[in-house]
Amino acid sequence: MTWHFTPLMTFRRRPSPPLFRATGSALLAIALLAGPAQGQAAIDPNIGIRAAALEREGERPMAIDMLGQYLATAPDDGSAWLQLGRFYLADERDWHLAGHRGDPDGVLYLDFATTAFEQSIRLSVDSGMVFRGYAEVERGVILLESSGWNAALVSRGHDTPPIPPYILELGANLLSSCPSGGVLLTGTDLESLSAWYGTLESPSIDVLLVRPDRYATDSLYRLRVAEAMGVDPALPVQRALAAVAGRRRLCLSPGADSAAAPALAWMPYRLVRVSGPPGPTTGALTVSELIKASRGNESPWVDDVRRVYDRAAAHNLLLCSSLLLLYGDTPPAACAP
Repeated sequence: MTWHFTPLMTFRRRPSPPLFRATGSALLAIALLAGPAQGQAAIDPNIGIRAAALEREGERPMAIDMLGQYLATAPDDGSAWLQLGRFYLADERDWHLAGHRGDPDGVLYLDFATTAFEQSIRLSVDSGMVFRGYAEVERGVILLESSGWNAALVSRGHDTPPIPPYILELGANLLSSCPSGGVLLTGTDLESLSAWYGTLESPSIDVLLVRPDRYATDSLYRLRVAEAMGVDPALPVQRALAAVAGRRRLCLSPGADSAAAPALAWMPYRLVRVSGPPGPTTGALTVSELIKASRGNESPWVDDVRRVYDRAAAHNLLLCSSLLLLYGDTPPAACAP
């Protein structure tokens, strides 16, 4: 079964008692130890629906507990593993929003999420590899918050799990669209994933990655990123970006929220909009991996990556001709004759 999710949402919920959280973690361990076994329970196609309904009602701990009990008897349900990993990833993001307080901490939530995603990958769930990458990006954020941008650049990248080549290609294209020394503002999890992995593939590229929404809501993230940009962390995101724009080019990714951007003369360049003349960039745009993946690949992630290019073309009509092989007979609305 192929599972695909829109970018991860964070839900408000009631704090859970430590015993309840420990129960969910213990059930995860039981499920992992169970492994394939004779006489295990049949896969329940509705378990994910019920778990999602509980989360929508603010009962994510109960949903985790239910999935843990289920996976202890049906450990070959890759979709349930993916769902469980997503819940732990959401817990980790809530931990950031709560001021980095609580037990367990963000690192342990990521350990649980990583384990669940790796089980989904083992069971050939399409989205498992991408969400495993999301967990790795979150681990990079924790490293950034603890050690700063430069230390995080030096430390990360060891034994990094793979992601699909066409997502890596997107990251290289986003980074090559932003001038050297620039600040790339990403707006979606997929853009952030691709650009973060792109910095691992090409560590010499001097581009600072920033999520404006995270800057506005996570005090420690804001402190470290403001430090890297050389601005006062007390400034709200729009004023902070305006302060750095005189020294570094700002680049808006196709999915970035323009409301967070200062009022500047934005110019379209490749996949991004740049605050002023683009200046020198490295590398050339290529969509060969995405074209290859589009041929017979039913993964919805291919469509999601394609939509990033579509949004870019809405700001830069020059892309309509340069991406002709990708668009074929189905150009985005901005490129339609």
